Amino acid sequence: MTKSRISEYRAFHDFTKRLLTIGGLWPYDNTNIFYRLLPYVQIFLNLGMALVVYGFVQKHFSNVAVVTRGFGIMTSFVTAILKVMCLVINHNDLTKLHKSLDPYFEELLKNPKLLEHILKKVNIFRFLSWALGCCVFAVIAFYIITPLSFIISCYFHHVEIKKYPLIYPGSYPWKIPSSGFVYKAHFIFETLGSFALFFVTTSVDSLFTLYVFQIIGQLREISYCITHINHENDDGDFVIYKCIAQYEQLIKCREILEKIYGPVILWIMGTNAVILCALLFQVSQMKSITVIQGLLFTTYSILKMVQTFMYAWSGSCLTEESENYKDAIYSANWFGNKRFMTSIVILLTQRPLTLTACNFSIVSLRIFISVVNTTVSYFFLLQTLDSDD
Repeated sequence: MTKSRISEYRAFHDFTKRLLTIGGLWPYDNTNIFYRLLPYVQIFLNLGMALVVYGFVQKHFSNVAVVTRGFGIMTSFVTAILKVMCLVINHNDLTKLHKSLDPYFEELLKNPKLLEHILKKVNIFRFLSWALGCCVFAVIAFYIITPLSFIISCYFHHVEIKKYPLIYPGSYPWKIPSSGFVYKAHFIFETLGSFALFFVTTSVDSLFTLYVFQIIGQLREISYCITHINHENDDGDFVIYKCIAQYEQLIKCREILEKIYGPVILWIMGTNAVILCALLFQVSQMKSITVIQGLLFTTYSILKMVQTFMYAWSGSCLTEESENYKDAIYSANWFGNKRFMTSIVILLTQRPLTLTACNFSIVSLRIFISVVNTTVSYFFLLQTLDSDD
C-alpha cells in the first residue's frame, strides 16, 4: 500500500513538472534564455486568441445566444493569460515557495514511519489533476476535430466549400481567404493557441494542488512528532521548537501561495459560474445537438466543475489538516509537565492555516457551492432577458 501511494505521488509530481516545463513555468534554478521566453510565447498565443474571439463577441453583441457561445472561449484564454502572468510576476516568490516545499517533502518520503501519514488522499489529488488534464485535452480535441471533420465530410461527398471553417468563432481585423496558405496559417495559429491553453490550464491548476498537498504533508509530520514526544529522552524541547519553527515556515508558504494564486482563484470562481451558465444557455437554445456537440458541452461542463472543485477542495483539505494539527497538540502527552504545558499553550495560539483569495473569501467547498448557485441564478436571468427580446 505504501509503495503504491509513493508511485501515485511520483506520477502526480512528474505529471505536473512535465507540463510546467513545456510551458517554461517550472521553477528551475538555472535556465537558458529560450526557457525563460516560453511563458511569453504562451501569453502571446493566448492573448491573440482572446482578441480574435473578442472581435466575434463584439461583432454579435446584440445576439445573446451568439455572445454566450464566444464568451466562454474568450474567458478561458484570458484566464490562461492571468495564470501565466501571476507566475511570471511572482517568479522569485514561486522559486522560494518551491525550495521550501518540494525538497523537504522528498526528504519526508525517505522516512518509513511517516509515509502512511503524509501520503493520505494522494490518490484523490492525483485523480483530480489527471481528470482536469483529460477534460481540457478532450475539449480542445473536439474544437479542432469539428472543422476538420466538416472538411473531410465535404471532400468525400464532393461538396464544394465556399469558406473553410476555423477552430474557434472569431473575427480577424483582416480578410481571410477561404483556402490556401493564409487559411492554413490561421488554422495552425489557432491550433497552437489551443495547445498553449491546454498546457497552462492543466499545469498551473495542478501545481496549486501539488503545493497544497506538500504543505498538508508537513502539517501531518509535525502532528505526528508532537503526539510521539518521549519526555524520558528529553526530546520534548527540541520537538516543540521544531513544530513552532516549521509551522511559522508553513504560514509564510501559505502567504506566498495566496499572493500567487489569490487573483487566479478569485477570477476562476467568478468566471466559471458565467461560463457554466453560458453553456447551459447555449444548450437550451439549440433545437438539435450533434454527437460531437453533446460531448463537447458535457466535457466542457465537467472541466469547469472539476477545476472549481480542485481549488475549493484543496483549500478545505488544508483547513481541515490545520484543525487536525490543533487536535494533535491538545492530545499530546502534556499532563503533569508544567514546562511542556506552557509550550502547548503557545502552540495552540498559532494562527490556523486557511487559504483566502485576495483577502476576499476563504477557499473552501463553500465557494464551490456558491459557484453552482450563481450558475443557476445567471441561467434564469439570461432566459428572462432572452424571453423579453
